[in-house]
Amino acid sequence: MRFIQKSLVFVLLLGSFLSCKKETSWDVDLAIPIARSHLNISNFFGDTIFQADPTGLLHIAFSRDLINFTMDSLVKLPDTTVNLGYIIPFNTSLSPGVQIFSNASSTDKEITFDVSNGVELNKAIVKKGFLKIDYNNTYAQPLQFNYIINSATLWGSQLTVNQIVPGGSSLTKIYPLDGYNINLTGISGNKVNTLVQTYTISTDPSGAPDVLQSGQGLSIDLSFIDIIPEYIQGYFGQQDLSFGPDSSSFDFLNTFSTSNLALTQSAINFRIINEFGIEMSSSINNLKSIKTSPANVVTLNSGNMLQSINIGRANKTNNPSNPVFPWFKQININSTNSNLNPFLENLPNYLGYSVKAKLNPLGNISAGNDFAYYGRGLKVIADVDIPLALSADYFSLVNFSKVDLTQLKELEDVNSCEIRVSARNNYPFTARIQGYMLNEQNQIIDSLFIPGQNMVESAITDGNNVVLNYVDSKLVALFDKTKIENLALCKQIKFVSYLYLPNQPIPIKIKDDSYLDLIVSAYLNYNAKSK
Repeated sequence: MRFIQKSLVFVLLLGSFLSCKKETSWDVDLAIPIARSHLNISNFFGDTIFQADPTGLLHIAFSRDLINFTMDSLVKLPDTTVNLGYIIPFNTSLSPGVQIFSNASSTDKEITFDVSNGVELNKAIVKKGFLKIDYNNTYAQPLQFNYIINSATLWGSQLTVNQIVPGGSSLTKIYPLDGYNINLTGISGNKVNTLVQTYTISTDPSGAPDVLQSGQGLSIDLSFIDIIPEYIQGYFGQQDLSFGPDSSSFDFLNTFSTSNLALTQSAINFRIINEFGIEMSSSINNLKSIKTSPANVVTLNSGNMLQSINIGRANKTNNPSNPVFPWFKQININSTNSNLNPFLENLPNYLGYSVKAKLNPLGNISAGNDFAYYGRGLKVIADVDIPLALSADYFSLVNFSKVDLTQLKELEDVNSCEIRVSARNNYPFTARIQGYMLNEQNQIIDSLFIPGQNMVESAITDGNNVVLNYVDSKLVALFDKTKIENLALCKQIKFVSYLYLPNQPIPIKIKDDSYLDLIVSAYLNYNAKSK
């Protein structure tokens, strides 16, 4: 209630102005207009959840994400470490610049990643990640390690490492893999999750002739760490995915309650958006309207509309800035094909749900061409629409306003204050408004309005509760010495508004041109002093 906040600020400023020391004093009455406010229903909830239809009827309309399942959850590339190098079995005299080992004819030319859930990748583009190499040279002279990942290219160039490791030392180097395009089909092109590497170990040309003793050489731990793909391709297996049980918050209802609410209609439109290049089947289960206080749960009954949903694969656009053309499906649950009205009349704080999905229910029908892009995935979004054509005994709305009066001792000079509110109501309901002063412990220490003198009368309506004309009302809030003292202790004001709806069962329609105009004036009695 912004008009009350403004009036309080004015009273405090006026008290500060009149607080200087005087030689004589007398009581003075003063009436001053404070503020003018134009309020509509969105002031109670916030503008963002309200939309008007072509007839001017307001709708509560908002969206909540149920599922946002992205590539990093679908396929995880594990950190992988392999051991390379060469340890000589016998003493050998070596000259500088001599190759002592090559894996060209060995069995360690391939590295296979152990990807979980039966995922078989044949291609990946790295968004971010690192190649970490730990070197340990036990030879007295420096050794040169030349390493190539033949499967990894960036702008047509293979990933190449040339590192000289000083004699008798260890060191660690980290090389970024960002942007590399990796072929994962192995040497012959018929494998999955496998890259190809070649490497040689040589004595450094700048070293000196020496004897490489038995058991000496270069050992290497080569690790792929923190790999985040930009793109992956292959066969993603027949994974069974499960989401929840979980819930999505309807936090805007936390300060709203009602009695005997009856909606005329409502709808939840479930949007299923698949940005993966993969088929799925899915079911949305256990949709529950969860109210925390007083505790109550209503389960949505919508038949089989949300069961065994066949989800098609996305397609590529060949546009790097927007690479995916998603598959899209809508399922509309409404008050005619379900119990959605009672579901929403529960005024839930949370929407409970669980979702199950199966990847590739028909197997590898893409022949290894499933794909996924970073930041893209499977989304399930619930779009809620509640037209404000309804009936109820009343609505109760609660909001809070912080107040800090610790520095305003000038309140002592005000004997009494009367705040008068002139209200022009163009809504088809009456309103009872009360404000409670809360101290530092959030305890109620006083109220603003006298019960019975805080009613704003309803507009004049016809038999269908259509507004014919506005109605003017007046409210009075009295601040005597006690209330002023309590005001000095007030840290927060809790405003509670009860909005009483007209005759039942004819629903009212709240439109975007409805309003409540408020003109606030302060009538003060204070102790004036002069020299």
